Amino acid sequence: MRNFASIALFSLLFLSSCTDKSAEISLENETLSLNGKWHFLASNEESEENLLTADYTKWDTLSVPGNWDVENKYAHFKGKGYYQRNFSIPQNWQKKQIRIKFDAVYETSKVWLNGKLLGAHEGGYTPFEFNITDQVLTDKPNSILVMADNTFRRGAWWAWGGISRNVSLLAHNDVRLVRQHISAVPNFDKGMVAIAISYTVENNSGQEKNITINTKISGPDNEAWAPKTLELTASKNGITTKVLTFQKPLEEVKLWHFDRPNLYSLNSTIASDSQELDAVSDKFGIRKMEAIGEQLYLNNEAVRLNGFNRVHDHRFFGNTEPDELIKNDILDIKALGGNFSRIIHAPVSKNLLQFCDSIGYMLIEEIPVWGRGAPNAIPNNPRTKKWLDEMITRDYNHASIVGWSMGNEIGNPDGEWEDMTMTPDQYNYVNDMLDHVASLDSTRLKTVVSFTSHLPLAKPGNEPYEKLDLLCMNSYGETYEKVGKAHARFPGKPIFISEIGDKQIGLTSDAEFSDRLIEQLNKIRTLPYVVGSSLWTYNDYRSDYKATPPSENRAWGVVDVWRNRKKAYKQIQDIYAPVQGLEATINKNEIAISLLPRNQQDIPAYSMEGYMLVYELFNDKGESVSKERIELPIIKPGDDALKFNFKNDPNATQINVGLWSPMQIEVKTASSKKGSNPPVENSNFPVIEFLDRTHDGGVGIGYTVSEKDSIFTFKYGKSPENLTEETTTNLKGAFKIEWSQTEPFFVKLKSDVTDWSPTKQLKE
Repeated sequence: MRNFASIALFSLLFLSSCTDKSAEISLENETLSLNGKWHFLASNEESEENLLTADYTKWDTLSVPGNWDVENKYAHFKGKGYYQRNFSIPQNWQKKQIRIKFDAVYETSKVWLNGKLLGAHEGGYTPFEFNITDQVLTDKPNSILVMADNTFRRGAWWAWGGISRNVSLLAHNDVRLVRQHISAVPNFDKGMVAIAISYTVENNSGQEKNITINTKISGPDNEAWAPKTLELTASKNGITTKVLTFQKPLEEVKLWHFDRPNLYSLNSTIASDSQELDAVSDKFGIRKMEAIGEQLYLNNEAVRLNGFNRVHDHRFFGNTEPDELIKNDILDIKALGGNFSRIIHAPVSKNLLQFCDSIGYMLIEEIPVWGRGAPNAIPNNPRTKKWLDEMITRDYNHASIVGWSMGNEIGNPDGEWEDMTMTPDQYNYVNDMLDHVASLDSTRLKTVVSFTSHLPLAKPGNEPYEKLDLLCMNSYGETYEKVGKAHARFPGKPIFISEIGDKQIGLTSDAEFSDRLIEQLNKIRTLPYVVGSSLWTYNDYRSDYKATPPSENRAWGVVDVWRNRKKAYKQIQDIYAPVQGLEATINKNEIAISLLPRNQQDIPAYSMEGYMLVYELFNDKGESVSKERIELPIIKPGDDALKFNFKNDPNATQINVGLWSPMQIEVKTASSKKGSNPPVENSNFPVIEFLDRTHDGGVGIGYTVSEKDSIFTFKYGKSPENLTEETTTNLKGAFKIEWSQTEPFFVKLKSDVTDWSPTKQLKE
């Protein structure tokens, strides 16, 4: 059962807080969106001189935000892609400061305005901007040219190339409020919340400005706090930072929690000489995540939590992260018992963080320093410091972020596996970055993800330990033994298994976990210093890494790249559920439901407040005859089982029951009817796994690929009897076909070694 009403509610709340990407001009916010169609050229040969004088009308066109590798013709292009478009400045901007902002371009980029280089940026996941006030033309169109180069890559995920996030022109007065960073940290001993708001003001004029900042905060129920005022002097042609501090009684606030994600709104305006100059609004949560001894505490409660790694990936969206995909994925992860993880090896999209804030999913955010011989793992690296600066500056106010990570699986590139450690430079890199993060944010956990901490040569001095708040480690087999070895070498701190797996689960719907992985997940529950685990991964993802299946879809997920569920989905939902057991039985006279809480020494383990049971009764024809709910008391780990017995008044023959969280998400199910998964039949044709409209007006087809398949042929048309169109491709796993948005669509396909598949209809 899924509560579609609650999903719709979350959609409304989430989408209403996001920028209207379809609006070309928003004068109220003084923002001009440059999203939409851009001219595009993929080339590793053209000189920059020729590109600056090219006839762009002869180029292809692509959508921004977007990735070129979702398009058939550029599916495997690696290198430099060039984007160009023209824009004009609104008349009322002529006396404004004007900036151009890119939310993300993968991975290195250069930007030219009217043929002149504005600058370059390294890092494919964080925003950057340029002040173009002195260069932009106000009386005629301007030309913007962007180079995106996806040559650099780390990790097994696909290096999606292009302008992957929004592009905007921003206009503001000479004095603007650059950002407001808020920390709201409870002190449970004193019963107070310490509030600190750091304001950064930019003054682009040649005169000092006396500035007044007015601050208003409202709570989850729109209750308003007393307004605050801060005075500062903004230095001429410079940046000024000043901090506003005050306290609030703990009893007067609502804490942010993964089951109760209460958010506050911070609205600030700046004025000079009684003239309002700028305004900024942010959301924040009041919560405290800390490591004490070998335990994690959230809001003064010891918690042991599980989660999922999720790769920012879809075969037709690339890594652009549309709102609907994020909403569905994170709600699904929450339904699977996920509440906490280092979610992926790179800064995530802003809209994903907004949704995690609203739904209560906690994450550690990481910069993409990955693997043996990681080229950026060098001491005092200005590049990685800049990545951390950009990530933390952008994401500081998000309640869902509870920690920062310096990288993943960093190790010596040489030698045998059993002898691997970090090199001295890698070790110093981590410690330098930990110091840098501490200078930027003292309120969150600091960590790095290790795969060497259990090995024979690991010890303080070649494995970061002293400056970490939380030890994170990855394990793919013998996890119980590895964690024990790591703890023996590095005692006194909690350990979170940031990636756990055993082998690729498989691509088909009957794919399931190995017995060894289930055994390891059960064994690590007994270790008091292990505070949780995160499955690699929630979703399958595109990859050209070693051991990837021919479809280019790496099959580690409990859902496939199209989000179809595998058998492993139900397995992990039961393993990660907040209760140990849920059973429902029915006979002619009685209905019985039993719920068994987790033990204190279990994973997950936390207090359950505001949960409910929802059960539905069915007659012998399978028709629903009754649906009821049971409000549950606060349930703590170690509590006795709860049993509920009712008279079977409607003479029902079947009962389904679900455990629902306070966020109206069903996290565990049980039924008196024992179901079975239909067997997956082997077929001598490709299977169409996905068929849907694409955002750019075509039809996207996802299909299975075998080791023997080389060429695929598609026949398609307006009816199953009239498949008049035909095309072939060597692309594996995903293909786009141009098609009218108003016409019905039917398709079948075959490979060079198979029969035709059944014809499939596009459902509207």
